[in-house]
Amino acid sequence: MKTLLLGAVMLASLTACGGGGGGGSSSPPEPVAADPAPTPVESAPVTVIVDIIGVITGFGSVFVSGDKYEVEPDTSIIIDGEGESLGDDSDLRVGMKVNISSSESDGERTAQRIEYDDDLKGPASNVVLDTQDPSLGSFSVVQQTVVVDGNTIFDNNIGDNNADGNIDIGDLTAGSAQVVVEVSGLLISEGFVATRIERSDSVAGRPDVSDDEYEVKGFVDEVASDGSEFRINGATFLVVDGADGTSGTVFDDGLAADSSLVGEYVEVKADQNNAGAWVAVRVEREDDFDDDNGDGQVNDDDRNGRYEIEGVLSAVDTSTTPDIVTIGSVILEVIDASDLVGQVGNIVKIKGTFDESGVLVIDQSRSQVESYLRVQDQVAEVSASSFTTRLGVSITPTGNSRVKDDDSDDDEGDHLTPQQFLGRVQQGDYIEARAFLDANGEAVWTRIEREDEDDMDCRIQGPVEAIQGDSASDFTFVIQGVTVDVSQIISEGDFEGANGQTLGRQGFFDQLSVDDVVKATSDKQGLGCELDRLTAREVEFENNDGLFGTSSSSSSSSSSSSSSSSSGEDDEDELSGLPSAVTENTFVLNGRTITVVGSTLIDDSLVEAALGREIDSDDIAFDQLPGELTLADLLPTDIVIKVKVTADDVAIEIEDS
Repeated sequence: MKTLLLGAVMLASLTACGGGGGGGSSSPPEPVAADPAPTPVESAPVTVIVDIIGVITGFGSVFVSGDKYEVEPDTSIIIDGEGESLGDDSDLRVGMKVNISSSESDGERTAQRIEYDDDLKGPASNVVLDTQDPSLGSFSVVQQTVVVDGNTIFDNNIGDNNADGNIDIGDLTAGSAQVVVEVSGLLISEGFVATRIERSDSVAGRPDVSDDEYEVKGFVDEVASDGSEFRINGATFLVVDGADGTSGTVFDDGLAADSSLVGEYVEVKADQNNAGAWVAVRVEREDDFDDDNGDGQVNDDDRNGRYEIEGVLSAVDTSTTPDIVTIGSVILEVIDASDLVGQVGNIVKIKGTFDESGVLVIDQSRSQVESYLRVQDQVAEVSASSFTTRLGVSITPTGNSRVKDDDSDDDEGDHLTPQQFLGRVQQGDYIEARAFLDANGEAVWTRIEREDEDDMDCRIQGPVEAIQGDSASDFTFVIQGVTVDVSQIISEGDFEGANGQTLGRQGFFDQLSVDDVVKATSDKQGLGCELDRLTAREVEFENNDGLFGTSSSSSSSSSSSSSSSSSGEDDEDELSGLPSAVTENTFVLNGRTITVVGSTLIDDSLVEAALGREIDSDDIAFDQLPGELTLADLLPTDIVIKVKVTADDVAIEIEDS
């Protein structure tokens, strides 16, 4: 953009001229006023085109991944590719993953186009509930794994099929018929982390019915040499040639059933034949970029302007030039991806600008933080901008809070502005809310639901702020300003560890430290739910926030092409849990592969347990272990351990928990 520069105005001196002869004289000229300086010309606001992939978190305009996008009368909104509406976002819902093309001027973003298309459609099968939190778990759709975490939104049309007062994954198992669902989510290697789940038609995928096909998006793993079938994540799709007079499989966008299909990210629409096999009806390329330059092709030349994406980081390769980053289905060439190393498996959001070669220059990246704080309680008071529970916890919904009203008879419960949601909340309502704590220790609420249930108890989960008392027989602790009183807990089994194991009162007290994440539950009648105090019937340590791919802290950066990752305590993380898949120098903990190096410090208690005798040393470096101990000797899979790791998941220190 060119900027108009205004120069200073130069005033010339006026000089008098003498007349002719004859002794006449001339009087000095009258002063002449200088022309006024021209009015400064203001530069027009700079308009930047921004393309975004992210999840809708709220309304009042549309909020996606923390940013607000104004919906104007000419904003184009497309749902499932079925026609266009202008300026009407009423069919959009919280939890939908969308593509937005927008313009930004003076810090305000206006959506020009919003597109939504589900990622999976098919019968829910192989439902597995989490043993500690049955509202979480996984299931399959057309052999693709769907992970349900604490941010997954279930549409009310799923129904409370098991009559437990909640609409969640458990309702996919109730009844004799399979529930056909539509899933929006973030791509992972096995399938998707669901961000929203809706009920579809009760019957679909019939070979003799058009436009009722099941749908799968994914990378093609394998194609039969004769082109008769291909596979996505273990699901086999038959290719029909139509030679028998039936409709053959249609390949769009120049795709073909040969080796060139391997590695393509596609959408498959399929029927299920009488033998139960999946028959591909149509295969089309899925691309998260548009033909911006109008050449009829979608390729790297269309990557320009500002770009933002939220998704699961599946790969980072810094050995190439430029670096290569894979987030969901999108493979990006990046100038410098060093800040993303060690974040593989996490949900991340990156922002940047494409250079003239279509390579992304990242200026900000962050991992989704854990929503450790969780409150389930009745509402005591409602104000204009927030509400307060019996425990005294103040909850302020924003456009990023994923508000949902399950206690309503309309279908607008997940299309509400914060003010509309507050207008529905009443004293006595049962609320479940999740939050993370920002740098100032303030709660940022990421999920708020008005529940359709009559529960009386209250629960709070979060980092311990303080511990009072010197013995197991007389102690309390504080979470988010609420004092948890454990004096009324009688059973030793109601003091639990992070994996549900019994710790007992003494064991719980011995393990309890400030910043530990603990959940406390009151009596079922709610008599122990008071202002700033919860009298508990059960307390338990938590090592998982119920959200897929989160880390204990966000890592934002304002990096340029010359930036590099720093090292130090800010890059460290601490994990706790049961180890698995132990090899010579690696193991898996909480889904992350941890590497042990020679300098990794091993707690002496682990060494003593492996040797079967006491030793005189304290922590021992892994390459200095006595008795030819192996990592498998040190880490039996039934012992809870605590590990401090670097950003690259290299173990700094391992100790028993």
